[in-house]
Amino acid sequence: MPDFDIKYGTVPANTAVRPRGPSIANLKAALTTFNATSYSAARLNTMSKNDLISACITHGLTVAGL
Repeated sequence: MPDFDIKYGTVPANTAVRPRGPSIANLKAALTTFNATSYSAARLNTMSKNDLISACITHGLTVAGL
């Protein structure tokens, strides 16, 4: 679902504002590294960005920008 990241896209909408928070790619990578069985690609694609952040916080994972 959140494959396109508005803040970290290749063409940012507003170049005057720096992106804040972790990118979706970093969140997915952290969860896949943590447990690839529980967090498969299919499951990660159904999660929203808030779900990804919540899962990282729940498991105590360190992600740049979180």
